[in-house]
Amino acid sequence: MTTTTRSMQRGLALAASFVTAAFLTTAATAADLPLYTKAPPPPPPALDIHGFFDASFGGDYITPRGLHVTNTGLTSQLAMGLSADLYKNKTGPINLITVYAGIWNDLWSKQNDPRVGSWNEFDWWVGGKVTFLNNWAIDTQYIEFLSPPVNGFRTERNMSVTLSYDDTSWGLPVQFKPYIRGWYQFSGSSNVTTGKVGSGYTEFGSILTLDLVKKGYGVVFTAPTWISVGPKDFWTADATTVCGTIATPCGTNNAGVVSTGLTATVPITWIPKNYGNWSVRGGFQYYHLINDYLLQGQVNTGVAATFADAKRDIVVGFGGINFNF
Repeated sequence: MTTTTRSMQRGLALAASFVTAAFLTTAATAADLPLYTKAPPPPPPALDIHGFFDASFGGDYITPRGLHVTNTGLTSQLAMGLSADLYKNKTGPINLITVYAGIWNDLWSKQNDPRVGSWNEFDWWVGGKVTFLNNWAIDTQYIEFLSPPVNGFRTERNMSVTLSYDDTSWGLPVQFKPYIRGWYQFSGSSNVTTGKVGSGYTEFGSILTLDLVKKGYGVVFTAPTWISVGPKDFWTADATTVCGTIATPCGTNNAGVVSTGLTATVPITWIPKNYGNWSVRGGFQYYHLINDYLLQGQVNTGVAATFADAKRDIVVGFGGINFNF
């Protein structure tokens, strides 16, 4: 072997040793470096379009104003609606602006109307809601009550404005969620059958809430509670409005109805979230009719045969199902 050949072999061996050492050094250094992975994609933005469907079933139909409409057979009430979030800002003074619209139907199994059968009432509404300072909200709504039956009432056109406060952020075991609502009727038959059209009332209420879902018990209890007060003419158009009997005539009063109850709502967790949020509920609502003209309203709707038969205290049981997204 020549001197040149031996020199080449030593050079190749030295180069191989250098490459091997470099590779091992690089591998050791890489093992000490932190592991970098691709960042997960950002969560999808919150929906700007929301909707709901609600079905409720009970034995009686009483309006929030205390008019006892039906008390026989099965009452089925179906509602649905859509809303759109026009503005969102969690840190500003105005947090959310939403517009919405919806419809509601009341079906009474005992009505047997020759034209529409059990279809007793149809309502529709449009409105807007502004949430501000994180916990406050003001909700303005226009709503019409329509009566499909042959001998139904004249379309009632109404406006409501509600100021509410959500105290969930306080961290109390029970949330009170108080509100105040102003109601005004523009035209149509009286909301309570005996009152003046072109009048209104004020409702003071609270939706007491105990959310046990957050504690792992799978149920939310709510206790909607309110009292209505207003000018006497909302309940009675004038002093000549027939009410009561000669022996026991109706007294005029600024108060309408006080109501409270208890509802248990259970989320349906086995339905995947991409199909919306589902829940079932059951409960009762108690009504005490303060105003005598609400008793006369029972005679006018056919719930009571005479004023003496009218009930001042009424309990309504119900069950239902809700879907929203």
